[in-house]
Amino acid sequence: MKNLNKKCVALYSGGLDSLLAILIVKSLGVEVYPLFVQTPFYNKEIDKLKEQLNKSGLALETARDDKAYIEMLLNPRFGYGKNLNPCIDCKAFFYKKAKEYADKIGASFIITGEVLGQRPMSQRSYTVLRTIEKHAGLIDLVLRPLSAKCLKETIMEKEGIVDRDKLYCIQGRTRKAQFELAKTFGIEEFESPAGGCLLTDTQFSARLKEMLDKKDELNSPVAIELLKIGRHFRVDGFKFIVSRNAEETKFLTDNFSDLPQIRCLNSPGGVGVFLKEPHIETIITAAAILKRYSKKAQNLIFKGSREFIIDVKPMSDERLNSYRVGGDNA
Repeated sequence: MKNLNKKCVALYSGGLDSLLAILIVKSLGVEVYPLFVQTPFYNKEIDKLKEQLNKSGLALETARDDKAYIEMLLNPRFGYGKNLNPCIDCKAFFYKKAKEYADKIGASFIITGEVLGQRPMSQRSYTVLRTIEKHAGLIDLVLRPLSAKCLKETIMEKEGIVDRDKLYCIQGRTRKAQFELAKTFGIEEFESPAGGCLLTDTQFSARLKEMLDKKDELNSPVAIELLKIGRHFRVDGFKFIVSRNAEETKFLTDNFSDLPQIRCLNSPGGVGVFLKEPHIETIITAAAILKRYSKKAQNLIFKGSREFIIDVKPMSDERLNSYRVGGDNA
């Protein structure tokens, strides 16, 4: 990091808190450079994020390093939350990306929209916040404008880079103070305060956990994307995803037509896709699974390196359950 100056990088999530933090510090005469860190499990529409910041005359930078993120996910130093969410390590990962960007542009500190006590892991106490700073190599160089007055002074406040008197002491899970501040800054549209990290979702985490020892899938953007939809099965070691409704059938058909798949022939019904093409015995077993959810279909067709018609009976629920991926009982 450079010598202390009036230039900072802001970790921007697209939510109200991070937007408020940016506008507060910008109003104090500091140059703010917003950064959105993308991950395979927390990925928003960049154009929408840019549009929100453009209203305030700010440009958004993005950073992404899926390989490093997956490595962190596999071995989090501070463990997981309720599901497969390594919140403390994840926040430190974001800090490190912000530090890299700050070094690149000559900024001397980081700001975030974190609120003391708002989240049960990464924001539960001042001690945890300091631990994350230390883990990221940013001790005393992270300013949290919304909770600054509840925390010890940072170097930026001590040196007069920012005026502590114009910062806030918001803490806890209530959002009333932030909503009032939004009015002050003329913010009329903002995201719901609900989190957007898939790692906190029970079903998604169960699917991901089942996949953790399969490095080829874990490093595949397609495999990660498909974790978000459908019914998931593991047949002879091959992942098989079956659509749950007409919308998912269309999505899989339109966007993953290059994957080996089983469809209903000349009748409405679902579609099932493989991440890679299996042998014939696995295809027949998977077809019976798909038939369970497409009982009106007379025949099925497999499309991959070759095409052929499949005539099978629906698999029984008892047998089908033995192939389900953990947590998926749809």
